[in-house]
Amino acid sequence: QRMLSWLWKVRLIVCGLQLFILFTIGQTMMIDSLRRNIREASPGQEKIKAIFSLCELGYSLHPDTLMVYAENARTTAKQLHNLHDEVKAMYYQSGALTTKGLIDSSLDIANRCLEILSGSVNDPVLQANLLNQKGRCYMRKARYKEAIDMGYRVINLAEKNNEVLLQVKGKTLVGWAYLEMGQTRESLSWHLKALRTTSDTLLLEKYGILFANLALNYNGLGQTDSGFYYINKAISYSRKYQNLFALSNSLAIQAQLLVRSGQARFAEAPLKEVVEIRKLIGDPFYIVSDMGQLGLYYAHNGQPEKGIAICNEGIAMALQYKIDTKLFFLYNSLAENYKATGNTARYSEMLENIIRIKDSVYLKNSAQSLAEMQTKYETEKNQNIIAQQKLALVNKNYWLFGSMGLFVLALIISFLVFNDYRRKQKLKNKLLLEEEKYLIAQAVSRAEENERKRIAADLHDNIGAYASAIKADIDKITGNSFEKENPTLQNLQQHSQEIINSLRDTIWVLIKEHITITGISDRVKDYLNKLRPSYSHIQFHVNEEIKNDARISSQNALNIFRIVQEGVHNALKHSNASNISITITCDENILLKITDDGRGMNNAQNNKEGYGLLNMSARAKEAGMQMEILTEADKGTSIVLKTTTN
Repeated sequence: QRMLSWLWKVRLIVCGLQLFILFTIGQTMMIDSLRRNIREASPGQEKIKAIFSLCELGYSLHPDTLMVYAENARTTAKQLHNLHDEVKAMYYQSGALTTKGLIDSSLDIANRCLEILSGSVNDPVLQANLLNQKGRCYMRKARYKEAIDMGYRVINLAEKNNEVLLQVKGKTLVGWAYLEMGQTRESLSWHLKALRTTSDTLLLEKYGILFANLALNYNGLGQTDSGFYYINKAISYSRKYQNLFALSNSLAIQAQLLVRSGQARFAEAPLKEVVEIRKLIGDPFYIVSDMGQLGLYYAHNGQPEKGIAICNEGIAMALQYKIDTKLFFLYNSLAENYKATGNTARYSEMLENIIRIKDSVYLKNSAQSLAEMQTKYETEKNQNIIAQQKLALVNKNYWLFGSMGLFVLALIISFLVFNDYRRKQKLKNKLLLEEEKYLIAQAVSRAEENERKRIAADLHDNIGAYASAIKADIDKITGNSFEKENPTLQNLQQHSQEIINSLRDTIWVLIKEHITITGISDRVKDYLNKLRPSYSHIQFHVNEEIKNDARISSQNALNIFRIVQEGVHNALKHSNASNISITITCDENILLKITDDGRGMNNAQNNKEGYGLLNMSARAKEAGMQMEILTEADKGTSIVLKTTTN
């Protein structure tokens, strides 16, 4: 116990030194360097680029400072008629307004930026960042469903543009929303998805807030060992990259973990550092909340004088910024501190302040409520007196049973320490095993992808080359007019072309693990474009209604494409149609329809037993789809494929 206390004292001293370095040296080393770059930059585009480099560290800047720099960049971009950079500067302004608590203004700017990006400016990465910014605003307004929607849209854009960090941010946003709704396990699932998005450790280190949220999840589930594991990472990475926002959140979560694990006396250092950081980056909503939390800590840990001072400072700030929702908590913390000092008069005064900020219904009964609170306080005071008297009686027997109690206590502590050590070792081994499994899965996935690409390359370079050579030789032979009437050579020429086309389709699916519905649609269009010159008397149509660009396996994609080929081939060969239409729809379900306006199937039962249709049915079943043939004499035929994306 003494060793543990000594270690924590050392830790408090180290935290104090880190706090001093952070505010006197650490922050200014990076930010001052960027400010110097701005001063030395040439006017125009170079100046804008230097300002944006500083704005990227907006999480460590006061919002007023960030707003000034972003406005300078916006003005310069407008003078240069650079609409893209003007929108980017507005994005940073939106972030500053969010930190200041001006959520509606922040949302207004973000929406204007997205409107511009949907028109004359195309930048999907900036668009994803703005959607993530809107998600942050919705979180502040407790509109969690809309925040989750923003998270999904960020993930979708990030995956399309291979932006790994934005994928992590989008998944973290969804997890954060579930956490605020009290769905801790669902939140943990999303945060673990974010962690496993990439094996780039350096990238994850720069986004330390992810590890802080993981710690908060585990704390909510009562798994404090895992919570400490991740919060230590979060604090370390936040200090390393001087991310003050992530650091303040991480320290606040560390304080919660310390309290929950029975180490509340060590929570003062992180709480004090949190308050100082909040002041530096200027987020009044969090500042007053942290002041109330720190004041409550002082009230319950024998330092009420400090608690009174910090609560009064928080109340003044809450009144200044009109943060009425935090006044109740601050006055309650202040009352607890006066209660700890035994100052009944001031305690009663704080109770009156608490009553005054209640709604009108409670105001009508303020006197009664105050009396009840006063009675409760007096009762607790009397109970404390009784407890002290009982303690005095117990102390008389202390020396008699002390030695025996200490011996038993020492055995219990030794047992608990040993069990705690074993539990931590098991946890460490479990985490290492999970990490190893994840790395193995990543390696297997990469190996499979490389093997598919190798096979595709072999098909292209070897069999493809030989098939092309055969076709070229046949073309030379059939180049003579007397050979063109030879049906054998004509069939051989056609088969060689089909081999080449089939190889191309096979290579198309081999080089990708998953293919989107849009990718299949594009392949179908390309296929029809190749048919048009040979069938000029037939009109080909493709109708797309793709609201959800679902991803399916490459094998299923090939089966769908083959079904389309067979359906079109049958229509060309047997239907005597003037129009062939292919409709591709995907929202919650995938629906594909091949329709012609030909003669239909007069003998439908016999036709359905043909090899071609049986082959199409088998492919549909393998792809997990249902196939239906609708036909009527002289009114055409429709082949319908449908499945779900769930």
